[in-house]
Amino acid sequence: MITKEEIGRRIKKVREHQHFTLKNVEAKARISATHISEIERGKTSPTIGALIRIAEALGKDPAYFIEKEELKDVSFIALEDRQQTELGRAEGFIEMLTNSIPSGKINSRLIELAPSTDQEIKLHEHSCDEAALVLEGSIIFHVDGNMHELGEGDSIYYIATQKHGYSNKSSDVNAKMIWFASERGVD
Repeated sequence: MITKEEIGRRIKKVREHQHFTLKNVEAKARISATHISEIERGKTSPTIGALIRIAEALGKDPAYFIEKEELKDVSFIALEDRQQTELGRAEGFIEMLTNSIPSGKINSRLIELAPSTDQEIKLHEHSCDEAALVLEGSIIFHVDGNMHELGEGDSIYYIATQKHGYSNKSSDVNAKMIWFASERGVD
């Protein structure tokens, strides 16, 4: 379990890194500078409401301050460390290009699709925005009843609340794309 001293240390570290004074945070979080100072020095624990307001004032997710291990604001995965996950029915594989970060809103993946075997494309929908850039081959995107054929260097962006799916157009060569998804309403 994380201690109140560690929560305070993390808050102070972020505040000072951003060159905010206690008064700056007080104005943004609507919490007295004295109370914030007590939290930073580990003299008191913040309430959930206070932690949320302080986190918002500092542009962080509240989890950043209370996770057992300090979360990083940068995600780096070396090529040799990327993990491959096979798509079902020998359809290809996915590699995560980034890990999650606190308040992160974007996922990115390298997707390699095996040659098409004329299988029915599974259409799905969910609450996010998606974009893709085709690196190799040709990929057919089905979005809201429309078909879009993308070749190398082509890109697409769509709201994923529409029924959508994709497939490799080729029957004999793999296709690759970089795929991105972000939460809806992200500024």
